[in-house]
Amino acid sequence: MNLLPEILVNTCLRWGCRAALLAGLWLSNASLTAAAPPATFSNPLNLDYGWSAKGYRHSADPVIVLFKGRYYLFATDDVPGYRVSDDLLSWTNIVFAPELRPLVSDNDRGTYCAPAVAADQSHVYFIRMDRRKASKTVPVMRSADPASGRWEKCGELRTTGDPALFFDQNRAWLYHGLNHPTKVFEIDQKSWTEIPGSERQLRPAITNLADLYGGYERGRRELLGEEDTGAWLGKFSQLPCQEAAWMTKRNNRYYLQYATPGTVTEWYCDTVMEGPSATGPFQHVGYAPASLKVGGFMGSAGHSCVFQDKHGNHWRVTTMWVGVHDLFERRLGLFPVSFDDAGRMFTETALGDYPQEMPQGPRGTKASPLAGWWVQSFGKTCNASSSLTNHAPDLAADEDCRTWWSAKTGNAGEWLQMDLGKPTRVNAVQINFAEQDCISKPGPSASGSIRYKLLASEDGKQWRALSAPGARVEAGGGVREAQGPHDYLAFDETQTLRFLKLECHSMPAGGKFALRDLRAFGPGSGSPPRPATHFKVVRHADDDRNATINWTPSPDADGYLIRFGIAPDKLFQAIQLRGGTNGTLTIHALNRGVNYSWRVDAFNGNGLTQGAPSPAN
Repeated sequence: MNLLPEILVNTCLRWGCRAALLAGLWLSNASLTAAAPPATFSNPLNLDYGWSAKGYRHSADPVIVLFKGRYYLFATDDVPGYRVSDDLLSWTNIVFAPELRPLVSDNDRGTYCAPAVAADQSHVYFIRMDRRKASKTVPVMRSADPASGRWEKCGELRTTGDPALFFDQNRAWLYHGLNHPTKVFEIDQKSWTEIPGSERQLRPAITNLADLYGGYERGRRELLGEEDTGAWLGKFSQLPCQEAAWMTKRNNRYYLQYATPGTVTEWYCDTVMEGPSATGPFQHVGYAPASLKVGGFMGSAGHSCVFQDKHGNHWRVTTMWVGVHDLFERRLGLFPVSFDDAGRMFTETALGDYPQEMPQGPRGTKASPLAGWWVQSFGKTCNASSSLTNHAPDLAADEDCRTWWSAKTGNAGEWLQMDLGKPTRVNAVQINFAEQDCISKPGPSASGSIRYKLLASEDGKQWRALSAPGARVEAGGGVREAQGPHDYLAFDETQTLRFLKLECHSMPAGGKFALRDLRAFGPGSGSPPRPATHFKVVRHADDDRNATINWTPSPDADGYLIRFGIAPDKLFQAIQLRGGTNGTLTIHALNRGVNYSWRVDAFNGNGLTQGAPSPAN
């Protein structure tokens, strides 16, 4: 059965061209260069995302596969189909035809939950999880030409929670487990049915919090506006939801990953176990988790897929958490994955919601994927045409996706203005729209787009429109059309400006003109902060998965990176704190019995300064 879908175009993740970069090192202030840098993007990804019936955008549980030179993206509750891209930057939506939807979806909209997607040399395969539990089986779909939208049924498997399909040495395996033990069974690739008796358990279910190897599996509240300094200190009662298994193979080493502690926290992460084969046995590793993104503008890096791009670079596309309109309000992020000389897997999430370079070849040995543009907008003064109660203009400059400014209406003419305080070099902006009082689901059409104008000024009186390569700009007047809520613009040339202004022209779904944050990025013109000092880490005697960290704040910092790992040169984990006056943090994210090395780095709008390392403990 071959059916051709409707195809909708959504150009996302605008790429940047000629700009000011750091001169080779991301830890110092930038120097200008005439050479055109690589394309850039910024997390969360600027996709159009699916619309909830509650009137907000969301998506989660992504999978990207590379097939015949093109990338395909599938995700929970996203578009009623999937997306295709040639470069991981601009995506085209492909919508499942109505005739296909009973096979690929658990609802009449064509959306689905937690898909298993993988490719061999001839086909892309798609297996969904059935949330309705109405059926004991789900079809296995495949396509030799997914860009055309033609799919056929090739088999049938029993319903599983959070399935993941993995090909290895001419064999096919399905991993599964949602709040249960992780298991795997083998698939007969002729009939695409389960081989009887092939299932085995890879790790046990957790029934007692004391049995957890990693404290990160309990992480809940540290940076959620309820820092663990009192009522929440060490008080964990809910078992983690261990879910979303994923398998990666490299150099004959097998990396079994699963998401924990649950998707309703920015501590949602992917841990990793290692083994000698696709079925184990698998062992916990001291350097876990493999993917942790805590703090910053948007946190969480769990329920992920690891894939390789056309140049052999590894990436992790992952779930990021918002959790305001609903605990399951989420977005997608893309982060580089690396392996050290000993084969340890880690994901580079430090400052991972700042602009990153998209490599046009193998990454090589570059110290950081970041473009070297720092946040120039944090804490800056904003004013607006109007504001709702509890949604003041300055909330558009607080580097927090969980707060936002909202105008009183979504009418044309509402505006927000930001004063950067002095003439500032800006290479890119990310405009993060919020869904305020959206009353209807706009559906997959242009009615879901946001029309606005971005203006710049040196004096707050004379204004000019800003644009960027690939931007959808209406003829005359500089009005932009954004399909997604995280519109990212990287400019051809560095812009020098003091004031930024956003003007509303129309909002989708009857919503008001609202911004989570207007983020301006540039190299800065001053000095990086002085280092944080008197850094001390104390592991808790009653539970060494917990530690309290203290330091003397830097007088020039906008925030801090708490770096830790199994050695001074293996600081794979990073917790990002907003606000330069912070000087203490208690975390519950460590592995039992593992000695850690530590460092506190200070950052501001001009760069990052490494702190002195702390003795391992």
